[in-house]
Amino acid sequence: MLRVMQIGYGYWGTNLARNIVQSPLFDFVALCDVSNERLERAKGILPNNIRKISDYRQILTNEIEAVIIATQTKYSFEIAKDALNAGKHIFIEKPFAATVEQAEKLATIAKEKNLILHCDHIMLYHPVIRYIKNMIDTNELGDILYFDVLRSNLGPIRKDVNAMLDLAVHDIAILDFLTNGKTPLMMTAYGEKHYGEQETLTYLTLKYESLIAHIKSSWVSPLKERRVMVAGTKKMVVFDDMKTEKLTIYNCGIDIKQGQEYGEYEFLSRSGDIFIPYIQYEDSLRNSLEYFANCVFEDKQSLSGPESSLRVMRILEQAQLELLNNGVNL
Repeated sequence: MLRVMQIGYGYWGTNLARNIVQSPLFDFVALCDVSNERLERAKGILPNNIRKISDYRQILTNEIEAVIIATQTKYSFEIAKDALNAGKHIFIEKPFAATVEQAEKLATIAKEKNLILHCDHIMLYHPVIRYIKNMIDTNELGDILYFDVLRSNLGPIRKDVNAMLDLAVHDIAILDFLTNGKTPLMMTAYGEKHYGEQETLTYLTLKYESLIAHIKSSWVSPLKERRVMVAGTKKMVVFDDMKTEKLTIYNCGIDIKQGQEYGEYEFLSRSGDIFIPYIQYEDSLRNSLEYFANCVFEDKQSLSGPESSLRVMRILEQAQLELLNNGVNL
């Protein structure tokens, strides 16, 4: 079992703690949070043998082997750096860090100390994303034409990051995974601050060598939506995470037919069967946590480790610059 301390017991931290307790791969040694109110709440929920402390530094000792970090982004860098310097493996919530520079520092320390640094890009551990990845790798979809992504809900309005950093980070990680780490050639990003100092609505478009991806992220939508469309030349798929039957496969596309004269072509739409495959339900957060634990046990780098997480961070940082400079006066 992997002896761990979790730092942060807010909204997402409660989900992490529940999964750590339920997993046979972890020994939950301690929970840390600066809020006495949250620690008191944890005492009524989590087993009594888990220590509840307010300062994580007091237990960066041989009692634990790894640290689970679920704090706000502005605090996570210093915590992760302290833990890595103490020789602890890291499971950290997205985004990996507030800046690429910070992320590179963490990656360097982890490499120097031969430690596992796992960013919780949770969608990479979703069974439907793995299914789509296999369809791409086996050429079942054909050449990929575009990705169209929508991720929206009504709040919560965060103060530490904008909607793009909160929501689109999932989708950029998915794109990185499905394209085997391709780097976009161009991007545009637009956003609007409806409440507070952070953008509550953003539109991000990424242009790759042979495909385009469009990502909408919103905290101001009446609908909670989690939808990814991948269009290929052979088939197209829609992953709707809000539905019970999450993946729909469309056997459709555009066929090119030689015209009657040389050099002339006709473009004919093709519609075929619609297929909904059975995909066994899995808890993606549980998958991510246990994948991290197995990386530590087997001394192997994580699928969402420093290399892939840095690619995601570089796109996000450039997109942030685009948000600051978007649009021209007409």
